[in-house]
Amino acid sequence: MHERLLASLESVAEVRLVTALRHEQLGFPNGKDLRIFIPDVHLISEKRLIEGEFTYSTNHPELLTSVVKTLTDLRSQAAQDETVEVYQIGDFLDLWREAPQPDEPSEVPARIKDDHEDLITAFLDRRLKAHFLLGNHDFDLYQWADYAGWERRYYLPDSPPSVIVLHGDYFDWVERLPASIKQIFVYLFSARVAPNDYVLGQMRALSRQSHAGRDYRRQIQLAQAAPIGPLRSPRANGIPPEWNVQREGVADAASLTFLDSAYQECLQANQEFGVNFKVAIIGHTHHARIAVRETAGGGLFTLIDCGAWIENCQARDDADPSPNAQIAALSGGEARVYQLAPKPITPPVRVPGAA
Repeated sequence: MHERLLASLESVAEVRLVTALRHEQLGFPNGKDLRIFIPDVHLISEKRLIEGEFTYSTNHPELLTSVVKTLTDLRSQAAQDETVEVYQIGDFLDLWREAPQPDEPSEVPARIKDDHEDLITAFLDRRLKAHFLLGNHDFDLYQWADYAGWERRYYLPDSPPSVIVLHGDYFDWVERLPASIKQIFVYLFSARVAPNDYVLGQMRALSRQSHAGRDYRRQIQLAQAAPIGPLRSPRANGIPPEWNVQREGVADAASLTFLDSAYQECLQANQEFGVNFKVAIIGHTHHARIAVRETAGGGLFTLIDCGAWIENCQARDDADPSPNAQIAALSGGEARVYQLAPKPITPPVRVPGAA
């Protein structure tokens, strides 16, 4: 199913491979079950973009719209014994940049959506049935009934669950505000605990605390383009079992961001809640990568950071940065992250003597 996804992406975009990992310890072995992850989009209205003097808007919204539509077709064409599920993993609407005051009315998301009608319509297509996570920039949406189905985590089906999908801001809180997260940990990592207003209020307060004093005019996460290593064509001699994977003890610290926090939190959840988390899938950092830690007995813990559709990345062999435009996929014991770009416009062929 990876190959069918790649063909779908290539029909609308230039596609390069950021990173890939095929390993028995990655889990999720079903080759007929494809999970697709679209990271941070950070939509704001055109008026607010100008008024706020923000450096960054959403990268390639027309391309993203085309990608979402082709994913809808891919899902619609799946056989009865196949599964194709699409996850938008947080910070879809950027309420913080759109409305910097903490208690703005519910018309704020509608104002953003009015300026991105085609993209919103594509994501909300009933044939796609996309799953949405709340990120830190759009967490306040939980207060409104229209967004009651948006989650803060997903467990990919397995028994016991081995893959957890989070926006990623939780690991910021772990590292900076460890005393504040005990009840939040139970809610996020235990499938048996449902959210309640108190815990959601705690999470909202932590989001606001991390947001205080920042205006996001010049950056959201990245002061410089995220280094993503060498890119390669996914069609060049096939995709190896491991490509551009960041290994603990070898990679630089930035490429291992949140690896230790994710491992420790998943290890604690495994011990307390009877789960078997060995893969964490996140966005939030705007830095696409796969990072791994080898564990006792030949095990492997994997952090899959899906990147973003805002700010920039820097490939090792490219002279200039590129706009982040990444998508990740997991199927058949293999994870991939792609970097996308609009297809070049082919000039029309001029026929000599034609009018």
